[in-house]
Amino acid sequence: MIYLYLIDDHPLFINGVKAVLETDTDLAVIGSANSCREGLETMNSKQVDIILLDLLMPELNGVACARTLKRLFPDIKIIALTGELDENLLHDAWLSGMDAILLKYCGREELIETIKTVSHGNKIIGKNVPYFFSLEKNDDPNIPQLTRREEDVLKLLALDLSRREVSERLSISLDAVHFHCKNLFRKFNKNKITSLLTEARRLSIIR
Repeated sequence: MIYLYLIDDHPLFINGVKAVLETDTDLAVIGSANSCREGLETMNSKQVDIILLDLLMPELNGVACARTLKRLFPDIKIIALTGELDENLLHDAWLSGMDAILLKYCGREELIETIKTVSHGNKIIGKNVPYFFSLEKNDDPNIPQLTRREEDVLKLLALDLSRREVSERLSISLDAVHFHCKNLFRKFNKNKITSLLTEARRLSIIR
C-alpha cells in the first residue's frame, strides 16, 4: 500500500484527486491540508510515503514547502501537481527536490502510474510539462547545440525510459527516436546511452 498526503489550497480539487486515487486498491489517501503550514502541523510523517503538492499557494508556496519537507522528511517522495506552465517556476520546483512534476489536467492513468513509479525511487516529468532544463547555465563553450526534439529525447532517456517508451511519451515513431539518438551520439562523440547521459550531466544539460 502507498500512503498519500495531499496539500492544495482548493478543497474541491483535493476531493477530486481523492476520488480518483480511491479507485486503485494500492493507494490510500490518509490526509490533506489546504496550506503547507497546515500540512506540517497535521501530517504524520511516519505514515506518509508520497505527498502531492500544489506549487502556488498562499503564505508559503510549493517550492519553499518542498524544500522544507525534504529537509525535515528526506525519505518522503514529493510530486508537484500544478497548473502552472512557467518554466522558471518549474525549474525552481525541480531543484527544490521534487520527485515528479505533473500538470493538474493529467489523466487518471498518468497520475497513478507516476505515483507508483515514484514510490520505487524513480523521478518523472509528466506529459506536456514545459521543457525547463535549458534554463541551467553553463559557461563551457563546448556544449553541443541541440534541437528541441533532441533535448526532449535526452531528458526522457535520463529518466531511464527505453527508446520505445520515449517514442510513446513524445508520440513519435521509434525510428524517429533512433534518428535523434544517432544525432545525440554524434554531437556528444559517444556511442552508448550511459556515456551520453554521463557527459550530458557533466555539462549540466540534464540533471
